[in-house]
Amino acid sequence: MTPAQRQAAFERLLSALARKCAKRLGHGYAGTIRKYPPPPLPGEKPGATRYYLNAVAADGRGTGLVELGPGAHSALRGAEDWVATGKGRKPAI
Repeated sequence: MTPAQRQAAFERLLSALARKCAKRLGHGYAGTIRKYPPPPLPGEKPGATRYYLNAVAADGRGTGLVELGPGAHSALRGAEDWVATGKGRKPAI
């Protein structure tokens, strides 16, 4: 797989996990958001990316950000490594 194909597979995984999380919480799914940490100072290790879903309230009266749970974050961390290196198995839900 090319890097672009791996990135596209990661995007599909991210959307699927966010939809699943929204459904589990009883919300509608409006999209996913990545929050990158600020750039590290020289010599420091970069922080981890945080993933949120833009959820629609069950009554349809508003949206809000909901952070994906620890299981989703764990799956996404493994998928990030796979996208970067191409080594290992393709992540799946």
